[in-house]
Amino acid sequence: MSERLIDLLVRLAPRERILLGALCLLILPVALVLGVLWPLHDARQAAVAELAETRALNAWVAERQAEMARLSLPSENAEMPPAIGVSALEESLISSNLRPFMTALETRDEGEIALRFDAVSFVDLMRWMDRSDPGWGYRIASLRLERGERSAFVEARLTLMPAGQ
Repeated sequence: MSERLIDLLVRLAPRERILLGALCLLILPVALVLGVLWPLHDARQAAVAELAETRALNAWVAERQAEMARLSLPSENAEMPPAIGVSALEESLISSNLRPFMTALETRDEGEIALRFDAVSFVDLMRWMDRSDPGWGYRIASLRLERGERSAFVEARLTLMPAGQ
């Protein structure tokens, strides 16, 4: 194999040998850059972007944990209002135009109320909860949200307990 290569190079003119050598000196670095370094650079950029996204997600989760801890602490001088009852709760749903979306409203033992929405606008539901929560006299015992079939709609299960319990 090397004899054939030597014979080929001997038959070439000196200028052709110099051009062939220069071509090899150019092809090897270009092949190294395109074959090895460029994919490594792309992989590094993807890893840096993923790391930034992960750090942002971790920061968001930490903020939500701090917010939840702050919200779960009972304020010492604030009195919890008495529970407003099922009829007042239903009236607040009607005034927020959420009553047609409610598929179940149950009252259980010890004043517990369970609400079910099979397809409700997430934004409207959260606005109603935000507006009602401070003064309705209930604490949210459980809240389960699942993505609905339509965009921006969710299936929601909400259980409320009187705040005094």
